[in-house]
Amino acid sequence: MNLKLTLRTTTNTDYEFGRCVSFFFTKDAYTPYTLFEGVFLTEKTDIANIKEVIFSVDQTDIHYGLLDSVDFCTLQGYKIIKVKSKGFTSLLCQNQPKPGLKPDSDLATLMSEFDIPNVTYESTSLLNYIYIKEGSTLWDAAANFNFRLNGGYPYIEGTNNVRVTLKTPSEKTVSENDIIKTGIIYDYSKIISHLHMKDVDGTYDAFSRSNLFAINRRLIRHKQIPLDMQYLSAPDSGLLFKLNFSQRGCRCHYVQYIGYSGEDLNDMVSFGDVSLQRIKKIELSGGKGTVKTLLGVYSDAF
Repeated sequence: MNLKLTLRTTTNTDYEFGRCVSFFFTKDAYTPYTLFEGVFLTEKTDIANIKEVIFSVDQTDIHYGLLDSVDFCTLQGYKIIKVKSKGFTSLLCQNQPKPGLKPDSDLATLMSEFDIPNVTYESTSLLNYIYIKEGSTLWDAAANFNFRLNGGYPYIEGTNNVRVTLKTPSEKTVSENDIIKTGIIYDYSKIISHLHMKDVDGTYDAFSRSNLFAINRRLIRHKQIPLDMQYLSAPDSGLLFKLNFSQRGCRCHYVQYIGYSGEDLNDMVSFGDVSLQRIKKIELSGGKGTVKTLLGVYSDAF
């Protein structure tokens, strides 16, 4: 497969690298950005003022982001470049909107307080209001909007498009002959059993909710939280959302195969005894023209 790294500078000069030693790419339904790391052979010893990192597989861009770090080095006589990058949607986690009540907002309007480069948003209906609490990020606001809209959680479509509804999926069937490995991972490390929230008078335990999934597995974790104004109109639903989020990705059934067929989050996959389930985790790895793809489906509270 054709693997290409493009580094774009502030003068819009593109430097392309096609001799991939190794790479790793991942995106997840609960992570608000794609992540790319790559090692390529190069003749360059320095490139200044890099503003964008693009990684493509067979002429399809799967990562478009800002530079985290780049290392130009010589190793055992070979000049190599090591790049780390997150998608531009990671900036939604690093910008805080003004707190308070936001009336009559759709997703794009809610996100428009700052000009975040290269990020797009799904067209949505209006909500009569959204409350942004102190210290929230733009991604927190998007998650609150999604909860109020349909009880879901936002995810990244393509490289940098924020969605709050499930897209029309494509379907992928991984045949037995193509499978490298399959497995199931359980992760209970984040699960909360009890949430206690105080009311407007400051009384703790005015609102509380428990999680039988956690309790039945002896995962006793009580959390005391202040009144969350985002959920003032429906505090019980807000606590349920927080408990569900703590349970995210707690069971992942995955398959890995040679190649890549353009799968994206919330496409459908079938393999083994898994039939047409939504893809929630994607990992690509490889180098020297070879790509391995891991697709994961989650069984959790969402």
